Amino acid sequence: MRIQQIFDELIDLNDQNYRFHLAKQSGEYLPIEALTHSKEAWLGWQVYKGNNKNRFPHPVKYIFSFAQLSGNEFLFGGIFEILDREGEEYKVKYVDKYIDLIGRVVLTYNGANNRGTVFKPSYILENTEINEIYKLPYRGEKFCGIENINHSYYQLRLIYDNKLEDWKSVLSNVKGIYLLSDVKTGKFYIGSAKGAESIYGRWSSYIYGLDGGNLGLIELIKEKGEEYFKENFKFSILETINMSFDDTSIEAKESLWKEKLLSRKFGYNKN
Repeated sequence: MRIQQIFDELIDLNDQNYRFHLAKQSGEYLPIEALTHSKEAWLGWQVYKGNNKNRFPHPVKYIFSFAQLSGNEFLFGGIFEILDREGEEYKVKYVDKYIDLIGRVVLTYNGANNRGTVFKPSYILENTEINEIYKLPYRGEKFCGIENINHSYYQLRLIYDNKLEDWKSVLSNVKGIYLLSDVKTGKFYIGSAKGAESIYGRWSSYIYGLDGGNLGLIELIKEKGEEYFKENFKFSILETINMSFDDTSIEAKESLWKEKLLSRKFGYNKN
């Protein structure tokens, strides 16, 4: 579907007054997290001028803004009017038009410039298409299946913050052995969810407490800081276990995985 079929204003759009902003991940910051968190947080992604102070040069007045979902897919975040260019940041405000489509329209970008984030309308119209329109605004990724979980801290934080029921309903009903991977060093931490604590419950201690009470991770975060964990750790599940299994059996499985992956010798496990 062509983008003009959804946004009829684009039929008469010109390259002088408009720009498209395809916001992409910047360090540890995810644009999709800001878009789903609050209007104020998402507005903050539009005000940055850039090092050359002319990211949206005069006479550009309006910004069609999208947040990166993954790869070349972007979610509509609204239209902003530039009110003022004085100071270190632009002063912008939301435009009321198309507000019912915020968080619902998925744009696929097919252009050659994969590093750019700001584009003229003529380029976007030639190099994009609409591939999906959600019935309800996006609040986080749909549950992908236990075997496909390989998620960053920020991806899971969005899921937990928005209390996505599909994730919670599955992960609250399984115990198991999980893996935390440091993508910067290749080191592992292996843990287990046992007792009355499901995987969903156990992971909440990492999402909101970071170290989960684990000595090896406590030492790492003390040495390198909280942002290191947030930026560099991924979560996955090695094995799921029925909720009826006893703690001793789960601990034995956990110990075996530590031996297999050498997480005591080379990783963050201290026992």
